[in-house]
Amino acid sequence: MTNRGFRGIIDPVTRRKILFIHPEHNTSYWGFQYSLPLFGKRAMHPPLGLVTVAALLPRDWELRLVDMNIEVLKDEDILWSDMVFTGGMTSQAVSLLDLLDRCRDLGRETVVGGPFGSGHPSRLGDKPTYLVLDEAEMTLPPFLADLEKGTPQKLYRSETKPDVTKTPAPRFDLLQLNKYGIMDIQFSRGCPFNCEFCDIITLYGRVPRAKTPSQTLAEMQALYDLGYRGPLFLVDDNFIGNKKAVRELLDAMIPWAQERDYPYYITTEASLNLAEDRKLMDGMRRAGFKRVFLGIETPSLEALKETQKLQNMRMDMVQAVQDITEHNIEVMAGFIVGFDNDEENIFRRQIEFIKQAEIPWAMSGVLAAIPNTQLWTRLEKEGRLLGYHNGDQFGRTNFITKMDPDKLMHGYLQILEEVYDPEAYFDRVLSVLDRLDRAGHPNLHSKHVNPLRIFLITLVAVVVQGLMSRYRRVWWRFMWKLLTRYRSKYVPGLMNSIVGHHFIRFTDDVLDNEKNEGGQRTVVGDLKGGQTAAATGA
Repeated sequence: MTNRGFRGIIDPVTRRKILFIHPEHNTSYWGFQYSLPLFGKRAMHPPLGLVTVAALLPRDWELRLVDMNIEVLKDEDILWSDMVFTGGMTSQAVSLLDLLDRCRDLGRETVVGGPFGSGHPSRLGDKPTYLVLDEAEMTLPPFLADLEKGTPQKLYRSETKPDVTKTPAPRFDLLQLNKYGIMDIQFSRGCPFNCEFCDIITLYGRVPRAKTPSQTLAEMQALYDLGYRGPLFLVDDNFIGNKKAVRELLDAMIPWAQERDYPYYITTEASLNLAEDRKLMDGMRRAGFKRVFLGIETPSLEALKETQKLQNMRMDMVQAVQDITEHNIEVMAGFIVGFDNDEENIFRRQIEFIKQAEIPWAMSGVLAAIPNTQLWTRLEKEGRLLGYHNGDQFGRTNFITKMDPDKLMHGYLQILEEVYDPEAYFDRVLSVLDRLDRAGHPNLHSKHVNPLRIFLITLVAVVVQGLMSRYRRVWWRFMWKLLTRYRSKYVPGLMNSIVGHHFIRFTDDVLDNEKNEGGQRTVVGDLKGGQTAAATGA
């Protein structure tokens, strides 16, 4: 798909000013809001979806982007435009709904897409002017064609999955690159697995669709040409879902990265079976991959079987994590409690697993039912749904659990308290540092360290963590060990330290909120609309 087919669809005099607005995210585990200021950043991720949609519009249109996570949205910004394009995830729902009201009050039409709208269109009510949902490559062209004819419809949907090899490179030039903690690109969409709780297969399908290596390198080059260097996240639902395509990409990425002296510190998401393919792990390492997120979910084989995450059952999961780490790829992981098969010992088992696997960045959440998932369908048939979940994975869930809800929350909070006890967190970081480079793999990014920047970040960490934090004694012990035992790994140690500041403070917030609100946190919305209702975990 090229931009040529979209030119002239809207009269350039009346429809050439398009404002893209990225709503605010709630403070969250993966938002890193408490750590970003220490790095001099405003938000973690850019709005990749919006700049991808921007690339589908004619080049002669005038486009602007306001990311409410890094700057204030002014009325003048909205009034400048002829039309506002927006969307987002569940964590942005409150901001999105407020934004739609604001645009309507200012007399501007809105076009809404993205995962929240695609998964929960009824919750948007009549606030959007137009809903252009699912994947924009399929639904945006008919919307624009109808708009040109003066007959736009309220809703555009498509079950057909687009050929992503025809998707243009995102408009990275619209972004304020230096305001973000990491840049994002996407290589593939979809996942071959069938996890009951996951909506990826509903939104993007079970057959992973991959871009060509030349496409992906062109996107990396576009960021490179804009002067960007640093962390890069391949936001694939499962990077290794199509291993053949991944191998072809790595064969092209390795010389590209070598020729440019490894400009990116690459992170992605993958399934645990990555550990079964040493050749693939080695290729990722040589291409510049330094961190991977894994959906481990639970150490309970019964719960894994229940949720159809069978791929995790065929290996020793602790050993799998360590095998990946020893390829110089640090592991982040997601965990869940609240499965029907969970017994009361699951909380202690999860704590011990995270400790044994030595995973510093371990997000444990309470299972939630998301619309259009197999879990939602099953619970609806069983009459166990309480309403829509509000996206807070750290609160009570939106369905009637098999385990007593108070026991579930008590055990869950115990996980958070122990996993993000400062001493436990920093011990896991030191354990990972001990494993890095153990197999003799070189640190491909050590040459890119800016000594002045590291010095300044260290000074900020000394003030915030070493002087002002409640865990300052633990931090100083960690820094002493880092400087005396792991001096060659000082930079990854410092980065993990600062990120840990967010995790520790965010965990404190969750524990304090649950304690202060006595388990009455609002976590569900009315199934008939967007109104919220308190859930006490019945």
